[in-house]
Amino acid sequence: MPKSLATNTQNAPMSFSQISIQPDNRRPRPIPLPFTIRLVRTDDQLTRALNVRTIAYSGHLPSLARVLGNAESEDGDRDSIVLLAESKETLAPVGTLRIHTNIHSPTEFERELTLPQKFQGHSIAHVSRLGVVGGKSGAQVKLALFKALYRYCLARQIEWIMVTGIPPRDRDYVNLQFEDVFADGRMVTLPSSMGIATRLLGFNVRTAEQCWRETNHPLYDFMCNQIHEDIRIFDSVSGAWANSRATRRNGGPTRRATGMTFDVPVI
Repeated sequence: MPKSLATNTQNAPMSFSQISIQPDNRRPRPIPLPFTIRLVRTDDQLTRALNVRTIAYSGHLPSLARVLGNAESEDGDRDSIVLLAESKETLAPVGTLRIHTNIHSPTEFERELTLPQKFQGHSIAHVSRLGVVGGKSGAQVKLALFKALYRYCLARQIEWIMVTGIPPRDRDYVNLQFEDVFADGRMVTLPSSMGIATRLLGFNVRTAEQCWRETNHPLYDFMCNQIHEDIRIFDSVSGAWANSRATRRNGGPTRRATGMTFDVPVI
């Protein structure tokens, strides 16, 4: 049985610059996907992402789905990016998620909760508004969005990814090696989930590759060996934060984020 993420960190790298993603048994190789993943850069793209949110949440959380039809303030925050997956064949939007980091201000988790000591003072990416449509391809879209999230956090040197999951959908994150932020596994209520009790889960970006490799996790090949050129979130790194989506609703151009280094290959 694979070791958990929490029990396999004794010899983990101490900094992101020590991480070297080199497959043990296979060379990196290009694998095409039936969809692309890009940063949302225009109002039209944001509208397409909002449509995915509404459709994805309407089945199990219709009250929240009605709210998600409109853009939220976090969508335009300077510490946020929104990812959009679109079908190559039909150009229809098939998936989305939002990443909000604590580079300039605390995440909702830090504002609303007292996190355990090991998370305090560390870089955190709050992941929310995950939505996937597209039938049988939905699982692949979700996994590719997670890879985009993981590679983005590696590049930004974000140490922790945090999400909330409403049972039974929290199992999707557990299968990706997320673990309870609180040792007692308590449920939490947050404004962003309209008071619905959720499970708070965390993922250690710095130790993930070593854990996947050493436990022969089924994610390892997809995450670390396969090159997915259709995940295009780094197409224009130098300009990605220079000219915002309609100046990101915060007023004025967004500054390029600090700490943008590539100590690992982004594949």
